[in-house]
Amino acid sequence: MTEEKNFNNNSLDLLVFLYKKRLPIIIITAIGAVASIIISLIITPMYKSTVILYPASSVSVSKALLGNTKGNMMAFGNEEETEQLLQVFQSNEIMNHIVDKFNLQKHYDIDTSSAFSQTKLDDTYNNNISYKKTKFQSVQITVFDKDPKYAAEIANEISLYGDTVLNNLHKERAWNALLIVKYEYKKLNRQIQKMSDSLSVINKMGILDYTQQTTAYTSGLAEGIATGKISETGIKYLENKLKNLEKYGHVSLELSKFIEFEQKRLSYLKGKWVEAGVEYGQNLSNIYIVEKAEPSEKKAKPVRWLIVSLSTLSSFIFAVLFVAFADFFKSFKEKVKNN
Repeated sequence: MTEEKNFNNNSLDLLVFLYKKRLPIIIITAIGAVASIIISLIITPMYKSTVILYPASSVSVSKALLGNTKGNMMAFGNEEETEQLLQVFQSNEIMNHIVDKFNLQKHYDIDTSSAFSQTKLDDTYNNNISYKKTKFQSVQITVFDKDPKYAAEIANEISLYGDTVLNNLHKERAWNALLIVKYEYKKLNRQIQKMSDSLSVINKMGILDYTQQTTAYTSGLAEGIATGKISETGIKYLENKLKNLEKYGHVSLELSKFIEFEQKRLSYLKGKWVEAGVEYGQNLSNIYIVEKAEPSEKKAKPVRWLIVSLSTLSSFIFAVLFVAFADFFKSFKEKVKNN
């Protein structure tokens, strides 16, 4: 009961105090309210436009089209691809393109001759243009501008140019891969041609199939000697053939195996060359635009009633604290004087 009585007494004392100091509190609160109204009217209205898009899957187009992978190139990208897309939108290349295309320095009334014009431009750009990943793994581009048409055009241009930047990155990578695989293909093709030329020289010496010819000449020689049906000239001929086979046969066999093996590798490189060519030549979009930006009919900020309400409340709290401090300071001075 005592605590409740003390609380009631304290509350009553506070109300009495506020009533006694009502005039300065009302004046300060009114000044704050009027000032907030004036400020809210001075602030330039800003219109908001948004684009919502998804990244496309990073599955290789060439592999998907040529049937070398089970990935779906038409699918939406995953969380990692969404993060990568955010990084592209936040890059200087996107910002520089938007600044140049829409002449934002002039549009934002930035004095290019000032010492910190670039810093001011960066700050204004980042305050008006933002990107975020939504809970559905999409990317939301938000643009605020005093001109609703400008806001929509900037948001749409960012999404389109971001796709262009991604395509350029992919093309650069695909072009480098194309050059590498082209070089390796031609290099291997030259090696195979050299081996084929060497094999042709050996073939002209009558060495066509080492295994079959060795078997044939050996059995023919053995049969001829045993039966006496082959003349000495024939025996000498077969012996010379066997000597040539002994001398060049293994080389012929190794060359044939090497060419057969390298032909398979050449065929594989040719496939990779085709894939790299498809990757370089493709111009498929890397994004899916779910919601395109449209000029807004209503301003997004400032929210004048909220500014006025919060400012008035802040002014009232400040006024109460101010008069309380003033009263405390007055009492403190009187105590010091009496003592």
